[in-house]
Amino acid sequence: MPDIDELQGRPRGPDDRILPSGDEAGTAPGDRGYRPDIEGLRAVAIILVVLLHCGVPRMAGGIVGVDVFFVISGFVITGLLLREYKSSNRIAFLNFYARRARRLLPAALLVIVASLLLTSLIAGHSVAVQVASDCRWSAAFLANFHLTTVTPNVLQMQETPVAGYWSLAVEEQFYLLYPALFAMLMIIPGRWSTRVRLSLGLVVIIIGSLALSIHLSHPGQFAGFNSPLTRAWELAVGGLVAASTGGLQKIPASVATFATWIGLLLIIASSMTLSMALPYPGYAAGLPVLGATLVIGGGCAVPRHGAESLLRITPFAWIGRWSYSWYLWHLAVFFLVAQVLHTRVEDLAITTRLGLALASLLIAATTYFFIENPIRHSTRLADNPKATIAGAGLLIGSCVALTYAF
Repeated sequence: MPDIDELQGRPRGPDDRILPSGDEAGTAPGDRGYRPDIEGLRAVAIILVVLLHCGVPRMAGGIVGVDVFFVISGFVITGLLLREYKSSNRIAFLNFYARRARRLLPAALLVIVASLLLTSLIAGHSVAVQVASDCRWSAAFLANFHLTTVTPNVLQMQETPVAGYWSLAVEEQFYLLYPALFAMLMIIPGRWSTRVRLSLGLVVIIIGSLALSIHLSHPGQFAGFNSPLTRAWELAVGGLVAASTGGLQKIPASVATFATWIGLLLIIASSMTLSMALPYPGYAAGLPVLGATLVIGGGCAVPRHGAESLLRITPFAWIGRWSYSWYLWHLAVFFLVAQVLHTRVEDLAITTRLGLALASLLIAATTYFFIENPIRHSTRLADNPKATIAGAGLLIGSCVALTYAF
């Protein structure tokens, strides 16, 4: 069975910025352009989240998969910004937001529209009205604030096909300001290097956000759970790893190898021990964040060794690529099937939910090949970021307007 490097090919282009797939390298300068261990780590994260939502015993802490996603995202986005700044000595804000739109909107809006229309057909008007309200805020990437308003307590959360959109909102609210912060740090007078400046800024974010997360996190409460202020430190930790690539590559191979396996074990262990009885995220999120940091940081020093020897295998690679669509689709499929059966998702048998999860993975793969990739790799859109931004605004506005039809 071919490994992921054979499927993906090797990075090429100036400073390895462009991969053969057409994607930009999601690592900092000096690191490998493509990190198969990170693709595999995405697979681990989404599997943990899906097993949680399937109700699998001893997986009540599967929500830590989201923490892992935040660290990965911070690492990748920071790597992109560092490569761009190294090659052009500036940050092209319009291009940054156009890339985010091409990456996120196609699948996100497709799931929202499908959920709206199918809910209306299956469940009737009253349910469709509630779902339309949830979809309205989700389309505008404000689902986290909506969720906190309508269901302050995690245990009282109403079932909805777009329940996972809160994490997308947290990420995008962070990235709304992150490029500007990056640019501001670069223009501060002084002789510090780009990475030192960025590292200092990220350390400040980590300290402040973590302190706020610990203060606001209470068992079962959303106030600290889905705020960009209490989650920013997780994204910033990933960014700090990207900014520290040069130093991490000097770690002895034996130490780095050991660190990656310990990191993977920490992620798995936290998924099996965490519960909403703990003040989460707060201190509790430290375990999966540390685990993801060890896997990614150690992988800077030991290509093809350590946990990457497992994470690079083809099944993990493909699931990692489909992870975004799978994250969006599986809850929508659970909700819609529950409506057909006139029951709640939590009342569906575990085996039924596992079967639906596999079905939603197939839908996610189809979305990846026919929706996500063609739009993300469109040269016409990539060459015209203004048109991309305008089109994104039009699509979001149209989707929000559609929700008022129910």
